[in-house]
Amino acid sequence: MKKLLGVFFAMFVTMALVSSVYAGPADDTLPQVGNDTTFFGVSVDRAVPKLCDNYGYVWSLQVTAPGKLAGTVDTGTCGVWDVAGAFNQVNVQLVARNTTGNSCCGQFTYTGTINKSDKTASGTWSNTCGGGGNWSMAVCR
Repeated sequence: MKKLLGVFFAMFVTMALVSSVYAGPADDTLPQVGNDTTFFGVSVDRAVPKLCDNYGYVWSLQVTAPGKLAGTVDTGTCGVWDVAGAFNQVNVQLVARNTTGNSCCGQFTYTGTINKSDKTASGTWSNTCGGGGNWSMAVCR
C-alpha cells in the first residue's frame, strides 16, 4: 500500500511540475504580425469575435487552419447558414450556404478586404439568385 501511495504521489508531483512549466499563451487576442494564420488577431483553432454586418447578420467564425475559416451566419429570416472562408493579411472571402431547406436563395459570397487596425472588413457580395451589393462588418458591440 505504501508503494502504491508513493507512485500516486510521484505522478501528482510530476503533473504539477509539468502544468506549471507550460501555461499556454496568456492572451490570444494579440495580432501575430506577418503571419497569415490570423484574422483580427486570432490564431488557428480559436473563434473570431462575433461579427455583425450592415444587413444585421451575425457571423460566428473560427480559424480552422492557416488562412481558412468555418462557422455559421445567422441571417435572421432565412435562418442560420453554414459558412466556409479563406483569408490572408488583406483579403477575405466568405461563402454562406443555405442548409435550412427553406426557400431563400441557396448561397451568397462576400469578397473583400480586412482592416485589422479597426477590426472591420468590407467589400462586395453576390448570390446564386442574381443579387449583389456592398457589405461591411465589424466586431459586434
